[in-house]
Amino acid sequence: MRIAFIADDFLLDRDILRPGGCSYYRCMLPMNTLRGHKVAFGPPAFTSEFGFGVRTSKTTADFGFDVVVLKMMMDRWVPKHMQIAQNLGQRLIVDVDDHYDGIHEDNIAATYTDPNVNKVRNREHYRAVVQTADLLTVSTPFLHDYYAPLVRDVVTVKNSINPNQFGKREMRNKKPVLGWAAAMNWRSSDADTAVPWLGEFLEEHDLMFHHAGHMPDAPVFAEKAGVNPDRMILTPMRPLYRYHEMLDFDIGLVLLSEIDFNRAKSNIKGLEYAASNIPFVAQGLPEYETLALQGVGRVAYTPEGWKQNLTELLDYKTRKREAAIQRSKVLQEHSITARAAEWVDVYSRFADIRTSIPDMKVRYQTV
Repeated sequence: MRIAFIADDFLLDRDILRPGGCSYYRCMLPMNTLRGHKVAFGPPAFTSEFGFGVRTSKTTADFGFDVVVLKMMMDRWVPKHMQIAQNLGQRLIVDVDDHYDGIHEDNIAATYTDPNVNKVRNREHYRAVVQTADLLTVSTPFLHDYYAPLVRDVVTVKNSINPNQFGKREMRNKKPVLGWAAAMNWRSSDADTAVPWLGEFLEEHDLMFHHAGHMPDAPVFAEKAGVNPDRMILTPMRPLYRYHEMLDFDIGLVLLSEIDFNRAKSNIKGLEYAASNIPFVAQGLPEYETLALQGVGRVAYTPEGWKQNLTELLDYKTRKREAAIQRSKVLQEHSITARAAEWVDVYSRFADIRTSIPDMKVRYQTV
């Protein structure tokens, strides 16, 4: 079997598909477990003769793949190219990790993918890509249920973390720092949910808050969340392969507004906190409810619930005990190694597929 993993240039430019990015660990690393198969990944290329390939330079691309995994491909011509590739015998897997049909208007991606704003690359084209796929892989049951009536076949493979990236952070026996790792351009509506309780809680307990992921051109967390700026610690956004360096606080928050976009989200942020030895509290949305039932993280539904959970975690022994238990569970049950077999099962569905497309390097047409 010859497998290509291709992704929108925007993803590659933002380092999302470098080691450390969620998309990298969702699909690419498990591919490396398929020994004896041709595997490639990078920006897309296409010809009507050879179907989809992987661009290797400004003018050339590798072709000759039987199975192609597409990530975040929203261009208007992609569905047509997919049909041509399928007629050549290629089998196409589309991986979906976000619910773009439920995106909040404050999320910068809402404008970028708005069909009325961007005629070439948008959510409508993305939906057509999803519906044209031979197989859809998704990260949550919400996405599975949403897309199941619209696609040929859909499989849920939950997100996982790389234990080698998220080292064990030292648990400090002193007044804890609360923190949230997120980019406000994509998460400002989530910060709004903290207004009724966070500022008051920090003042009552004389605590500092660490916003990891600050960007100069983005909304300011303190203003959106109603927090005294004097109680803020700001860390700038890092490339995703250095994301783990941002997790330098003692208690993690997973702030999420109650919209379908967030109900569809995985619990990856909680997994990252737990793998870093950081106990956390999350908004009580489906994937975090499931995780809490497994003994990883706490959930809150009301301002009083948030304050109660965080008050309990102010105790050093409680933090240390929960962090140790949660880190062990995550490393054993939610690592890329633990999840790899599920990805192998996905790709094995097409193990017998052999196209007549030859292995070769040719001039490419940008997808």
